[in-house]
Amino acid sequence: MPLRHPLAVLALAAATVIAVAPHASASADTVSARTAVASKPTEAVQYVQDSLYAAGDSGYLHRRANADGSPGPYTWRGYDGTERTLDTYSGALPGQYGYYGTGSDTVLASEQYAGGQARLLNPATGAAIDVTVPDGQYVAAAFGSTLITQEYNEVWQAVRLHVLRVSDTGAIVSDLPVDPPGSQFFHKEQTVLAGDDNSALIRFRHATAIGVLDLTTGAITEVSTHATDDDPLRLQAALSPTHIAVYHEGAAQARVVRRDDPAGAQTAVTVPQSSTGTAFVGLAGEWLLTSYRPPYGTTPGPGGPLLATPLEGGAPSTLLESAEPQIAQVPDGGAVVVGPSADGTWTAQRVTVAPSGKLALQVL
Repeated sequence: MPLRHPLAVLALAAATVIAVAPHASASADTVSARTAVASKPTEAVQYVQDSLYAAGDSGYLHRRANADGSPGPYTWRGYDGTERTLDTYSGALPGQYGYYGTGSDTVLASEQYAGGQARLLNPATGAAIDVTVPDGQYVAAAFGSTLITQEYNEVWQAVRLHVLRVSDTGAIVSDLPVDPPGSQFFHKEQTVLAGDDNSALIRFRHATAIGVLDLTTGAITEVSTHATDDDPLRLQAALSPTHIAVYHEGAAQARVVRRDDPAGAQTAVTVPQSSTGTAFVGLAGEWLLTSYRPPYGTTPGPGGPLLATPLEGGAPSTLLESAEPQIAQVPDGGAVVVGPSADGTWTAQRVTVAPSGKLALQVL
């Protein structure tokens, strides 16, 4: 069985509390992304490390540090303010150590790439479903009641994926095998970049393309990445109801396609760069979101800004002057991020899209 990514242990690193004074000005938590504004507290922000793992229809999974800076419990917080602590979760972060995914209020609570048994957990209700995984298959990701597994050949190349549909009792209703296109192999670790109930974005062994996997038919559509080197682990991808974005870390641009036409025309969107962190991308409406991940092994801190760049081109706007690097996509649109609110609290906020197309921040 393949080993977990060695950097996964960083998800368990202790948090640090730091006082930060942002510099942008705004008087409310609702922010228009057509102007470069962000929340400004009247007092210094108390930074508390708060890592995002997934966002669902009714809430999000995160891990906020305790008052003494030690790691807190994995917690599901509903958008209505309700909370539930998770007893088990392995802590995979999207785009960094593998992606567990959520297409609903369901997360994979068991270990990624484990064979034998898998557990799907609805943190909103506490309901759990135990699934017996077919022999020779290893779980790569979960989206709602759908498991994506992979199988290997004798030299541990990922030669096939399986899309497993699961009933409420844990029975496998269907097992759809998926072969890679042409002479490709799937990347054997961190195979799934993003996904939801309908589609998943898949890494190949080479970074020249990603695959858009239709979870109903098993068909794969390739999307060119224009990668600057052949390292697929440097690929990121985001999936919204209308768009797909793929980004090769360090590149000056992300490539965006319409979700209803992934093989169609690509839009190149500038990704603002930082000398002190790696850009991390997301999507909200007609905007590319960008946050910044500090170098591995550095002390946790407030990080770079959260920016929004219009897909049709134009200068980026600042949504938050500082933010955690993770951007958790919400299945029905928008995203969840963490940064300073107007009252000085370092907290999770939802990026929403108004009917006008403008973005707003809602403190959760």
